[in-house]
Amino acid sequence: MKIRLSKSYRTYEVYDTIEFNPQDYPELEGMSDDEIIAYLNQNMDDFSVDGNNTLYEQFVYEGDLIRDKVFDEDYDIFKVEE
Repeated sequence: MKIRLSKSYRTYEVYDTIEFNPQDYPELEGMSDDEIIAYLNQNMDDFSVDGNNTLYEQFVYEGDLIRDKVFDEDYDIFKVEE
């Protein structure tokens, strides 16, 4: 019999603050702060902040991780069917 172990968990990460000026982005013109945040949440993977990095990349790869927590760790041994 062959068996394996799987592990699943949830993580929570908070990244450091970046300076963001909405006036530098014409697509945000006329939006309220709440509308801007909603737009950025929906488009963080495509929204370019410096011509190279997306907003997501700016936080994750250029910023600092200031807090992280792992929740709901679960381990499960199962039989490998071949």
